[in-house]
Amino acid sequence: MTDSNVHVPKDAGRDALESTRPIRTLRHEGRLLPNVSLDPRGRYGALCRTRFDGRTLREAAEYVCECDTGPGQAPDDLQALLTGHVGTIGAKQALVAALAKEAGRDDVELVVACCELPLPELEPLRNGSILRRPPSLPLAVCWLRYRGRRLQMVEPRHASLHTVMVVTEVAVSPPHLAPERLRLYKTFAADWCRALEIHAGEFARLRAWQLGKSVGTSLFEDLLGYSLPASYVPAL
Repeated sequence: MTDSNVHVPKDAGRDALESTRPIRTLRHEGRLLPNVSLDPRGRYGALCRTRFDGRTLREAAEYVCECDTGPGQAPDDLQALLTGHVGTIGAKQALVAALAKEAGRDDVELVVACCELPLPELEPLRNGSILRRPPSLPLAVCWLRYRGRRLQMVEPRHASLHTVMVVTEVAVSPPHLAPERLRLYKTFAADWCRALEIHAGEFARLRAWQLGKSVGTSLFEDLLGYSLPASYVPAL
């Protein structure tokens, strides 16, 4: 995607969302990254040397996999991930991408993707009817892309994606991950409401419900869109 907006055309309706591409698994092996030396003079390469004697990109990937998955004190601060040993999935991917960039590798990209998370079917009501609800909910997730593979440097049990539908994805620079992810999420949420002709308040209700079910999981980070409050309502 090259333009600044994530757009699902209104006349496409549900077909636009149902025709998106499924992503069923992400790879977690750090060995799939290039085995390159970190730049000891780079900002993050030097911190890796100091923090855990990290000398290669694969060693750094192993380090972030061992870090706790959570917001930490500063979830968007890559330096805090190294010093505090805790960070969001986004921060982990961004740190590995920043280290690759310092080492002169432009083929390890940090990607933000706008996705659809399928919602579970509702149980029928007592009168036999079923409440109308859209089949999915927007996400804005991130991963690394290297040689056509989608990689996440986290433990498999903390994977942020399992089975979702990818609508579009865009490469971003590590320092711009947080604002770009937030912007894409807000834009995609508004386009999602327009495409399915769903009131913005219904989106907010579904999102709050999903957040309540996913607190303490990595999915919470994806749904929250980084710094958006649980009560966020898209501007249509």
